[in-house]
Amino acid sequence: MSFPILVALHTGSKTGYAIAPLERAFFQMAQHLVEDDTKIHFAYRNLERGRPDTLPENFHNIVSLDIRDRSRVELGRVESYVRSHGIRTVFAFDAPVALPSYGPMRKAGVQRIISYQGAPMSSIFPRWKLALKKLEVRLQRHRPDHYIFESEAMRATAVEGRGISRDDTSVVYLGADTNRFAPRARGYAHAQFGIPGSRLLVVFSGHMEPRKGVHVLIESFVELVDRRGRENVHLLVLGNQPGQERAFENLYVGSKAEGHITFGGYRNDVADIFGSADLGAIASTGWDSFTMSSVEMALSGLPLLVSNLQGLAETVDDGVTGYTFPPGDARRLADLIELFTDNPNLRCKMGRAARRRAVERHSVETQVAELAKLVRAVCAD
Repeated sequence: MSFPILVALHTGSKTGYAIAPLERAFFQMAQHLVEDDTKIHFAYRNLERGRPDTLPENFHNIVSLDIRDRSRVELGRVESYVRSHGIRTVFAFDAPVALPSYGPMRKAGVQRIISYQGAPMSSIFPRWKLALKKLEVRLQRHRPDHYIFESEAMRATAVEGRGISRDDTSVVYLGADTNRFAPRARGYAHAQFGIPGSRLLVVFSGHMEPRKGVHVLIESFVELVDRRGRENVHLLVLGNQPGQERAFENLYVGSKAEGHITFGGYRNDVADIFGSADLGAIASTGWDSFTMSSVEMALSGLPLLVSNLQGLAETVDDGVTGYTFPPGDARRLADLIELFTDNPNLRCKMGRAARRRAVERHSVETQVAELAKLVRAVCAD
C-alpha cells in the first residue's frame, strides 16, 4: 500500500485492558502495510486521558476524531483530516453498517473502509426479517467494504443477523504474547494469595457482570467442597473491583467452601498467576465470544473449562485442550474439575496441547499477519 491508513477507534485513549492489546496489534498491522510510520494515523473519540501508551513514543499522528459524531462540525473535521493527509484506507474498530462519517470519508478520497468488530453485531433473525436486513444493508451507499470478526460465532451475527454478505466478512482470532504468557513453575499463585500448595488451583479473570458466570464458578465449588468433601481445590477470581465480591458472598460465606474461594482483584502479574495455576475456567451464561483471557490461559499451559456458548466454545478443542459444559451447569463443571483433580497426568497432557494449539493459532504475530493480509487483499480488489 502506498497511501496512508487511518486506524479509527470509537473509544477514548487509555480505555483499558480489553482495548490495549488491539491497539498494539492494529499499529503493527499498519506497519506491515505502509512504507513508514509517518503514513499511519490513529484517531480516538477523545484524548482526555492523555496520549495512548500503547503506541510508540516517537509516533505522533494521533488525533481526536469522533467518527460516530453526527454534528456538522465533527463531520467536517473528519473530511478535512482525511483529505489533508491523503488517507485512502480506514480501519475502524466496531464500525457499524451505517455511519454519517462514511460519506465525508469517501468524499475526501477514502477508497476502502474496513470494520473490525470486537462485539456481536446483531441477534440471529428468521428468514423474513433477515431479508429485510439484507435490503437495508444494500441500501447503505457508503457502508464498509469488509468486516473482520474475532470468532465464527461473531461472524454469524453479521451474516445471519445483520444481513451482511459472507463474502464481505473474515475471521481473525485474537493473539497474545507467547513469551509473556507461558507455563511457569507451580507455586507462585499459591504463595501470592496464601493458598495451600496441595490444592488444585482454578483461575478465572474477567468482569463481574452476571453473564460472565462467576456465580456458576462459586456454585461448583460449593458442590465440590461442601457436598463432595473435596478439600484439595481452590478457586481464584481475578478482575473484581473493590467491593464487587460482596455480591457473591451469600452463595458461599458460612459454608465449607468459604476458605476455598479467593477474590484477587486487578493484578499486574496475571501472566505469572496463569502460568503457575492448574486450570482455567470461564463459566459465562450469556453471550460470550473468543475472550482474551482464554487465549492467555491456553498459552500459559492451562486446560480450559468453558461454557458451550457461541464463540467461547471455539477457544478449546473439546476433549483435547479442555472441555465445554452446558451454560449454568455448576454440577457438570464440578465433575470436570474433579476429573482433573484425580488425574494429574491428564491435566499435564491437556495443558501441553492447549499451549501448542494457542502458539500455532493465537500468537500476536499470527494475528497481525492475518490482519495485514486481509487488509492488503481488500485494498487490492
